[in-house]
Amino acid sequence: MTDDWAALSSWRGQLAGRARATPSITIRAPRARAQSSGAGAFLGLADDGRQYWVKVPGNPQGNQVLTNEVIVGEVGRVLGAPVRERVLVTVPPAVSGWTEFPVRYSGFAITAHGSHHVPGAVDDDELRYTKRDDNARRQAAIVGLWDLCLGEDPQWLYETGAAYSMWSYDHGLWFTSGEGDWDEAVLERLVATDGSLPKLPAGVNRERMREVADAIENLTPELLLSVVSEVPVEWGTDDRDLEAMAWFLFARRSPVAKRLRERAQLPSGNETTGSSQ
Repeated sequence: MTDDWAALSSWRGQLAGRARATPSITIRAPRARAQSSGAGAFLGLADDGRQYWVKVPGNPQGNQVLTNEVIVGEVGRVLGAPVRERVLVTVPPAVSGWTEFPVRYSGFAITAHGSHHVPGAVDDDELRYTKRDDNARRQAAIVGLWDLCLGEDPQWLYETGAAYSMWSYDHGLWFTSGEGDWDEAVLERLVATDGSLPKLPAGVNRERMREVADAIENLTPELLLSVVSEVPVEWGTDDRDLEAMAWFLFARRSPVAKRLRERAQLPSGNETTGSSQ
């Protein structure tokens, strides 16, 4: 089975006829623009009563940041990593007429990406608070997800109302490694890239790292094709590129798992970054 899927050509046409994701939630009212967001994210209240940080197509960073949000979020969910719950949302014309809306007004409904809001959270670009809540295990899962998906622009949330439980969010710039927007050709160049986090926080759970390594190595073609099928057709990502992304993740799984197991063997505290308090 693995040999059958080793070549990129084996993935061609695999998305044909597959059902693609569509929104099930509608944004009813905008709340506020993000203070710092290259994509112009805004907080919106949805018809399910919850609030989401919304990124819309046509934003200054391009549509691929939305595609990245979907793929990293779905892979993270499969691996049990602490990624924020993500959804596709409909943004109606009444909302796109808001004076602070990040793109030009549209008289049509827009399919956008929503990330569930964490009230009272603080953000940081370092892995901290490893000893609090279940962060030793949560951060171990992030180590695997980061390498597999070529993490970029680290952004972590710490939920102050839940013992500083750690979350990963804003995955729009992952998969790039300085290449800009990815396509089939870029993914072929990057497939062997070592995307390891430079350092681990002291106290990260090594057994959880090994569990995540197993989960990564067990990723199947069917599962990865399901992941990329979550990208809606409205964003214009070519099927060939999405099929290439599924191949890319499949081809990376064994090398990433091997690196993760090797790092799990290092003495605890041999690598450190940020705070473990």
